[in-house]
Amino acid sequence: MIRKLTIVLAACQFAGVAHAQSFVTLAGVVDGGIRYTHTGLGNQYSMNSNGFFTSNRLDFIGKEDLGGGYNAHFRLESGFNLGNGAYDNTNNVAFNRGAYVGLGGWFGSLDFGRQYTIAHDVVYDYDPFNFEYPGITPLTPATAGTRFNNDVKYSRTYGPFRFRAENSFGGVAGDFNAGSARGVGLQYKMGPVNVGGVYIHRSVLSGTTYQPDNYYTLGAALTFGDLRFAGGYMNDNVDVAAPNRDVRTLNYWGGLTYQLTPYTRVGAAYYITDLPNTGGKRSQGLASIAYSLSKQTVLYAEFDYTKFSGTYITNKTLNATQQPHQLAFTVGINHGF
Repeated sequence: MIRKLTIVLAACQFAGVAHAQSFVTLAGVVDGGIRYTHTGLGNQYSMNSNGFFTSNRLDFIGKEDLGGGYNAHFRLESGFNLGNGAYDNTNNVAFNRGAYVGLGGWFGSLDFGRQYTIAHDVVYDYDPFNFEYPGITPLTPATAGTRFNNDVKYSRTYGPFRFRAENSFGGVAGDFNAGSARGVGLQYKMGPVNVGGVYIHRSVLSGTTYQPDNYYTLGAALTFGDLRFAGGYMNDNVDVAAPNRDVRTLNYWGGLTYQLTPYTRVGAAYYITDLPNTGGKRSQGLASIAYSLSKQTVLYAEFDYTKFSGTYITNKTLNATQQPHQLAFTVGINHGF
């Protein structure tokens, strides 16, 4: 929940009563905590993070009422590390989390720029924690790249259905498909039921050549009062030229959250990442409690246990400690403004 500082600009026409209003909102989230991790190598305490409960970010959000039900809008979103004040990315990109502008109206919304993938938009509804603990659970980076550059994204709601489509331009001279991505998604929401799926075809750089990547995900959520169940499945397959094997990544997950009191929410979920072509597996269980001090401020604690096998032990890129087990505990405070 975000408290907003808004600047309102009104452009009035003296001939008649027609006018347009522009809103520019400064918003964001500051998340700080301490994470304890235990592996076979010993114990570690860490505060440096881009946010444990949610990502640290600073947003500039603008919207102009064009009249007749139409609007123009934009969003610039920057991420930062609370522990050291640095950007949340090693490339020092100012608006790494998002930079787009678009139009909205009866036709839906059409946006241009660096944006979340439609897979990210849809899977958000089917993660039991709605992408809380993004650096701990595996789902956020598994949504077909999380964000696309040079992306054109369209969405529209038709009754209980919501349709999404996008095209990300690769920008490679002489090859329209290289580095590009195209996808479609559909959701159905009616009463306690929310189901949906996404398909995205990408051209991803593997070594020095671009390879086709087919990604799809399916998910569902059921809500009964204060109790919510959610789960889903992802399949991401990068075709690799022989003699190498395709890079295939499967994700399965499921869990629940319960609003125990008006101020206290508890939840638990289980996530599995499987690499069938290389023999690696990651299994993680997570339990959480969040207590709201106000509409803007939340205290949180979570416990997670992760088990690794196969290439998740032998490949340091997948598991930096190369240990078969990891136990961790995180506590912190999250404030939105």
